[in-house]
Amino acid sequence: MNLAHIASAHPRVIDGGIRLDRVPAAAWLALQTVALWPTWTWMARRVADGSDDPLGLLAVAALVALVVSLRGELRAAPRLGWLLLASLGTLAATALHGVLPPLLSGLVAVLAWACGLLAFLPRRVAALPVAGLAVLALPLLSSLQFYAGYPLRVLTAEASRWLLMPGFDVSREGSTLWVDGRLVIVDAPCSGVQMVWLGYFTACAVALWARRSDRRFAARLPIVGLLVLAGNVVRNSALVALEGAGRAPAPWLHDALGLLVLALVCAGIARAMGRATPADASASHGGLSMPWLERWLANRFVHRIAHKALFGVAMAVCAVASVAQAWQAPASLPAQAFHEWPSTWDDAPLRPLALSEVEHRFAQRFPGAIARMTDGQGVFVLRHVASPTRMLHPAADCYRALGYRVAQVRLENDAQQRLWRCFSAVRKHGETLRVCERIVDAQGRAFTDTSAWYWAAAAGQSPGPWQAVTVARSRGDL
Repeated sequence: MNLAHIASAHPRVIDGGIRLDRVPAAAWLALQTVALWPTWTWMARRVADGSDDPLGLLAVAALVALVVSLRGELRAAPRLGWLLLASLGTLAATALHGVLPPLLSGLVAVLAWACGLLAFLPRRVAALPVAGLAVLALPLLSSLQFYAGYPLRVLTAEASRWLLMPGFDVSREGSTLWVDGRLVIVDAPCSGVQMVWLGYFTACAVALWARRSDRRFAARLPIVGLLVLAGNVVRNSALVALEGAGRAPAPWLHDALGLLVLALVCAGIARAMGRATPADASASHGGLSMPWLERWLANRFVHRIAHKALFGVAMAVCAVASVAQAWQAPASLPAQAFHEWPSTWDDAPLRPLALSEVEHRFAQRFPGAIARMTDGQGVFVLRHVASPTRMLHPAADCYRALGYRVAQVRLENDAQQRLWRCFSAVRKHGETLRVCERIVDAQGRAFTDTSAWYWAAAAGQSPGPWQAVTVARSRGDL
């Protein structure tokens, strides 16, 4: 049965198909955006509560700028392979919402949205930078810092050790360096996680601006990694050398050096991605193609109408299912296992306190036990876990989420010579708290870095169970 026969036998079907085919590309993209609303609300909540850096907004802005700049070239006849992937990905993201951790289901969602965008973008737009920007839009910096922060700090510390050996007596213990007898900590900002994010953001944005093909973009990605690693090692080595020489840099100099190196790294990445070569001139500027799929899904009128109709139905189903999930009563969570908490701290009696509303909600999802106590001067939050978990996150993340500004992060020894990671938590027009935390394993080994604890526990180098102790005291009590 050909199209002419269908038109003569069912003219209303053809008329409806023509109207459907004339729906603007922007309307289809808006429909998919609505269908994925649970992911967008989760991302907005993570940015608004301060639990993650808002750098993802730069990636969102870059994608919006891309769509606006090409709004007159959006395809009325979408590439059906990408449209099919967008439909399947959106259905998968909806089904996995609430099943997988939000970051993983969000990853599926943003990649599905990127596929929908690629279906309507001109063929010359490369797919990999668009997908890269979609992934970078996720609030993933705190998770990257948790999982990758410690390995990156160890790598940076080791590289700095080799660079400083000609002028200093240097040794490394984990992510710390002993430089001429002085202990220098390679802390979380020195991991280079933010530089990694900004480096790959620059690569994706410049590749789209310079119209690099997927093949050329992928070929230059190793240069991005090398530039980021080299920049982070040079910055860390300069700061460690100053501290090792007994001339610790002022905070403004520390920040200025970091910004200078970051600017140089991003400029190098932009030059590497933007520089045209003879190979670029002879290369095809088309995006990532799927010829076998496009042959199977030939972009004919009937195929196009069928896929657009299925796409619309899938988006509507996802939107309704997401609303139903939001209205559904939450499943009852198992009660926390009983754990016997200490009754004293440094010979001072501890008195139990009720969990705050925020702590109570967190405790319902926490894979362990949580208690809140006081010795009359400070507030102790004790967390007990039996296996490595991302939920044992740094206290600084909690305080940022509660609206505090975290400053003056450093390691301190208490009167009993126990090592703590401490910081000041400052609330606008409110009190200032001094917060200290540490994690202790079953053998008494202490960790002041959650990423270092996680990898030691996951590798079997630190036996459980583990207890995290966070102590918050008012400045007036110190």
